[in-house]
Amino acid sequence: MNLLLSTLLGLSILFTCIHAEVHYHEFVIEATPVKRLCKTHMRITVNGMYPGPTLEARNGDTMIIKAINHSPYNATLHWHGIRQTRTAWADGPEFVTQCPIRPGQSYTYRFTIEGQEGTLWWHAHSSWLRATVHGALIIYPKLGTSYPFPKPQRELPVLLGEWWKRDPISVLRQAQRTGAPPNISDAFTINGQPGDFFKCSSQETTVFPVSTGETAMLRVINAAMNNELFLSVAGHTMTVVAADAAYTKPFTTPFLLLGPGQTTDVLISAPVHYPIGSRFYIAAHAYSAAPGIPFDNTTTTAIIEYSHPAAASPFGTNANVDASSVGAVAPATDVNIEASTTATTATTATTSPPIPSISATIATTNRQIPSTITTTSVANPPVPLTTAPTATTNPSIPTSTAPASSPSTENNHDDPNENPASNIQSNKCAVPSNGNNNNNNGNGGNHNVLPPPLLPPLPAFNDTGAAAFFSAGIKSPGPVELPGPVTERLFFTVGLGLYFCPPSIRCGGPNNTIFAASMNNVSFVLPQTFSLLQAHHFKIPGVFTADFPPYPPIQFDYTGNNISRSLQSPVKATKLLQLKFGSVVEIVLQGTNIFAGEEHPMHLHGHEFYVLATGPGNFDPRWDVSKFNLVDPPLRNTIGVPARGWAVIRFVANNPGVWLMHCHIDAHLGVGLAMAFITENGFGELETIEPPPADLPVC
Repeated sequence: MNLLLSTLLGLSILFTCIHAEVHYHEFVIEATPVKRLCKTHMRITVNGMYPGPTLEARNGDTMIIKAINHSPYNATLHWHGIRQTRTAWADGPEFVTQCPIRPGQSYTYRFTIEGQEGTLWWHAHSSWLRATVHGALIIYPKLGTSYPFPKPQRELPVLLGEWWKRDPISVLRQAQRTGAPPNISDAFTINGQPGDFFKCSSQETTVFPVSTGETAMLRVINAAMNNELFLSVAGHTMTVVAADAAYTKPFTTPFLLLGPGQTTDVLISAPVHYPIGSRFYIAAHAYSAAPGIPFDNTTTTAIIEYSHPAAASPFGTNANVDASSVGAVAPATDVNIEASTTATTATTATTSPPIPSISATIATTNRQIPSTITTTSVANPPVPLTTAPTATTNPSIPTSTAPASSPSTENNHDDPNENPASNIQSNKCAVPSNGNNNNNNGNGGNHNVLPPPLLPPLPAFNDTGAAAFFSAGIKSPGPVELPGPVTERLFFTVGLGLYFCPPSIRCGGPNNTIFAASMNNVSFVLPQTFSLLQAHHFKIPGVFTADFPPYPPIQFDYTGNNISRSLQSPVKATKLLQLKFGSVVEIVLQGTNIFAGEEHPMHLHGHEFYVLATGPGNFDPRWDVSKFNLVDPPLRNTIGVPARGWAVIRFVANNPGVWLMHCHIDAHLGVGLAMAFITENGFGELETIEPPPADLPVC
């Protein structure tokens, strides 16, 4: 019997190895002319594409991506949500797991996808490069397996982004120079395009072709820099089936809410058979619950358009993406990085069965634009519409009124100090471009003769009830085996703060202050001479201290309205918290109202965690523990800590390395809203971090 079991196990491992692929890619980080909002600017991209290439793989595959930095900035790449088991050197955050890739240098990221399926993404993790350096990372089930829900006929990546008329690096540098919060963006985007409500944009609005009667899966990614976003689709029902590359209990909802860094897979279907030529808006705008804080109040749109049925690929998606299409989200091509030296001479390096190619086709015609945008507290599920929808309210959900907000006037014109080459007028409307703007939009007709798309209602900008409703709907598909017993109980405050301005200097924060952020009153400072992982691995002294406080140094009314000014200024330091391998860690993440009670999407590198509960106010174990979901809590890598509220997460520290935990709002990360864990090696090779690669960048 033992021999039989050993044989079966060996055959299983052999089958897995035979069907796993190794994918080779070259990512060239470079400045590229990109036209948005009527002007062409030089922006940093990967392989000349914005958004960047879509990576596609299967559970169990290995990725080898050579990053070549031809930009004028230091750069790193992060594979958001990938566990990086024993491969922390490939995780990517600058000065945490590696020194940056200097201009003219390269670094090869190597990692294996283990036990993960769904939608993740990759992005730059240096400065504000991720504003334009990002793309989808799609992980399909292993061969011979499928989704735990009916397979959709079509799969479409939907990347939500954020666009500044000014160079994002100059926006960041101005904030660093003055101490003020960064200027807000000028537009949100869907697959790189702002949509029909912006000047010089309607001809390139992203169009997703679908066929009558089919179910499509939208793989939605919030790649925006500083904003949580509501999203809805007119005329369709939406059923959430996965979040952060973890399957969920199917959850029907009229809208989605995603914090920066989060992903959601949603099935959309029409309640009736729409005729060919029917068009519906996908619309998204900000969720901002902090009163008095400026935010981008614009709405981005894309279009779902019903076209003739197309032949299905092995996974139900249709035609391949034309890499030269305006705004297309194109799949990356496997290349042999040993033999290839440029991104444009890609050659196939693997020969196993093909992965479905995700499509997003772009229309190039003018639109008729509805005159108003409807917002509502929580919309009823979409129904077939004949005109632009009006606001409806679900009485079971609390309602609130959207605050008045307008984009910064400074962002309505270009920075005079920007490189003159970035303001070149051009007829090219996107990158990459081969000069041919005749894109296949999938319907074979002229969009000018079609009626305007129908617009969905969206929750109000500050609708905390809608946010709580959506978050409560995300659960694991069934009962889970929670890790336990808990061996490390931690309590982290997360929030904003202020430093007093030095004498005789004028600062840009409120009342002549400097914008700050912290966790447990420690404002995180990155080292500059070695990465934290190098310092830990090689036992280099003086780079960090391992004394991050497990509890707030001072307890106070965290969400109160009159917090003492003595608590406003955090301590700047590089403090880490050490964990033994195998520790079961439970963390209360407590939002504060020291400066403003904003929601903070907290991301943990190298791990996934169960979200046991979220709630308003100050966490109190006397009654809040009873609210824990210990049956089917969702598995996430990024969780929104509610404004003036709390969240509780639990995970196992079973991945050796140094792992960043931070707010994924880059305006907050840049001023210190982060910390890092050291997870010690366990016993044996499989519980020990791999040696550093030979080409690891030096500081």
